[in-house]
Amino acid sequence: MPKSLKLPPSVIYIVILVALAGTLVYINTFHADWVWDDVSSVLLHKHVQTPSSVFQLFLEDQHAFGRGQGNFYRPLVSLSFLIDYQLAGGSTPIEGQSSFVPQISPFVFHLTNLAWHLAAALCLLGLLAALNAPYFVLLAVPLIYVLHPLHTEAVAYISGRADMMSATGIFGALWSSVCYLKSAGRRRYLFFMILCFTGALLSKESSLIFPFLLTLLLLTTHREPLSESLSDSSKKHCKLHLFSASFIILLVYILLRSTVLRFATESSTASAAFSERAFETFQSLGIYLKLLFAPFHLHMERTLTHAGSLHFLAGCLFFVALLGAIACSFAKKQSFIGIGALWFLISWMPISGLFPLNAPMAEHWMYVPMAGFWLCLAAILKPIVSHPQAKFLLYGILGLFCLFLGTLTIQRNTDWSDNERLFLATLRENPESARVHYNLAVTYSDLVGNDAAAKRHYEIFLNLRSKERAQHPDKAGLIIDDEIDARLALGKSLMNLSAYTEALGIYTPLIALAEFEVWRPTAALAALRSGLCMLALGEIAQSNAYFQQAMTLEPLYAPDVERIIRGENSFHIY
Repeated sequence: MPKSLKLPPSVIYIVILVALAGTLVYINTFHADWVWDDVSSVLLHKHVQTPSSVFQLFLEDQHAFGRGQGNFYRPLVSLSFLIDYQLAGGSTPIEGQSSFVPQISPFVFHLTNLAWHLAAALCLLGLLAALNAPYFVLLAVPLIYVLHPLHTEAVAYISGRADMMSATGIFGALWSSVCYLKSAGRRRYLFFMILCFTGALLSKESSLIFPFLLTLLLLTTHREPLSESLSDSSKKHCKLHLFSASFIILLVYILLRSTVLRFATESSTASAAFSERAFETFQSLGIYLKLLFAPFHLHMERTLTHAGSLHFLAGCLFFVALLGAIACSFAKKQSFIGIGALWFLISWMPISGLFPLNAPMAEHWMYVPMAGFWLCLAAILKPIVSHPQAKFLLYGILGLFCLFLGTLTIQRNTDWSDNERLFLATLRENPESARVHYNLAVTYSDLVGNDAAAKRHYEIFLNLRSKERAQHPDKAGLIIDDEIDARLALGKSLMNLSAYTEALGIYTPLIALAEFEVWRPTAALAALRSGLCMLALGEIAQSNAYFQQAMTLEPLYAPDVERIIRGENSFHIY
């Protein structure tokens, strides 16, 4: 390795500090349970549990065994889950055993998540060191990055691993690119760049920003003493190699994702007008700015319902400030300020909301943009270090800020301990989230065994959906899967609470779904449960009528109905 690429001892100390700090604040995630999409990502994913299906992971949607068809092509994330599953001692499902749910500890998965987070932070540090960043920048940026609680949505959440793997690939590819320039075009660094970028794309779709971040570095690194050993002609050739390789990979990826690796069509939901999206874009940018410095009230269900004109104004001022920082930095030849600001804007643009997305904003979307923001700010503050008295004040503020962030991260991790705690914490911040009420109800009914709590949240979910229908008359006649499931589950909770009359009020309307072929099994189950309710109420004749209706819709129920009529208890089956 060329001497210029070797890390000095001071950087080695920062590596140790960043690794220790990151481990310290996330060590309390090791005991956390499976939450949210972890079920579809690991526990229900038969190919993740079967080593012989490893190649199938590269041909399917990440949530192929979840409900509905998604369009998330992240095979390396699934491959990492497969490896963790084997390390955790998970058993291979028996062919044809559809109800198999493994009982394994998530400890190994959480350990791997932390490893990827540390890898991302250390690759960021390596990139800054390769760019000859000042010591204060080298210390502040990766340290704040590894401690910031906005990242808990990626690190503490097993299914959030895609963000960390993508970022590690992007940072590693940028680091390799700079090393390629500094090493007089050694091909191994070009190979590392290609490998890292490809890995990033196979981990998360947003990695497609890499060629644009690379272009930013290629256009600005001439201001830094990166490749003094190269002639101008050699520099141009090296940059051309990097530029062309990255964009060829990007074009191939886009071609494959738009054809053979496209797993779902575009949503038919109409997107908002561009003017409305632009307004919301700056609202969310204002909220992101607040969260960077004051990351309180974090949660997974962010909306802009309560965002106002002040958030919009803050977002506009933030955007203008970034543009001003870019202009001033390059005019004064202070490249790191401009690189950081442009980094933030480039990586923020795809998730800004200007383009239709499945949510207005999300905390984990800041995983890559945040690095650019802190680089910009640290570079702005760096001149203070040259003043002895101000230097100690600046390092003191940095230490206190890191302590503040680390404390919040440790506290936020506790919300990710299990589904009940996570959903309750989310509802404290957004009590109008229908899907979280539904998820919490399922948690209470299926995992905790608290039917009274399950009943309460199923009812809230259905009420929220009724309000949505009232606001959108065009959806009034739609039959929505999760509403049907919620009604079936609510009826079951009512039966467990011996509220049979109320349960009948839930089930009997569902029997009418029998006119739709796809819903006949649901109607049959509703009829069977209605019969059980009538039987519990002592209405024998009516219960027999419902049982007959259930057997007509689903003949396979006949043996169970016969056992019920003979007096054998089959309530628990249904």
